Amino acid sequence: MKDIFLFWIQGCGKGTQAKLLLKHFEWKFDYFEIWQVFRANMSNDNIIWNFCKDIVNWGGLVPPFVSFGWYEIALQIVEWKDTALMTDWFPRSMEQAKFMESMMAKYNRDFVGIHYELSREKAIERIMERAKKEWRADDNEESIKVRLAAFENETLPVINYFKEKWKVITIDADNQIDDIFNETVKLLD
Repeated sequence: MKDIFLFWIQGCGKGTQAKLLLKHFEWKFDYFEIWQVFRANMSNDNIIWNFCKDIVNWGGLVPPFVSFGWYEIALQIVEWKDTALMTDWFPRSMEQAKFMESMMAKYNRDFVGIHYELSREKAIERIMERAKKEWRADDNEESIKVRLAAFENETLPVINYFKEKWKVITIDADNQIDDIFNETVKLLD
């Protein structure tokens, strides 16, 4: 089974879709969301996590080099377990994409990317709705603008790069949860 990379604009519902996909594929994937690593560690007071926290709080992307080691560790684990990997929040820049490709070659793995596509306006609407329900330091108007600009300037080129290589399927994320899920499964099969 191929590894899966989730590509998304903030607010598209990818977290919900990831959970549904993992259940559908009967947990044949190990799930790695690099953001969980950051979130779990940013309360630690040290040079690495203070550096990351400052960048995230103003809405920026953590520099790629911070992610590389974590990603390779995840690959080594799935190699050892002989499972597929579903990766979220990586790669988000061309530098990360090139590193990811080198790791795919090093470990002789193949992948497909799933791009959950949503308009900027709808993404802002959903994020603001989420901000009312659950308070997150990075769900404020200024941070959202910076995050969406980072997506457009950093991650969209990655998605387009892999689309040119026929490695990405695109799903319209402006639908009902079940419709998005069913379309994803159909295109993965």
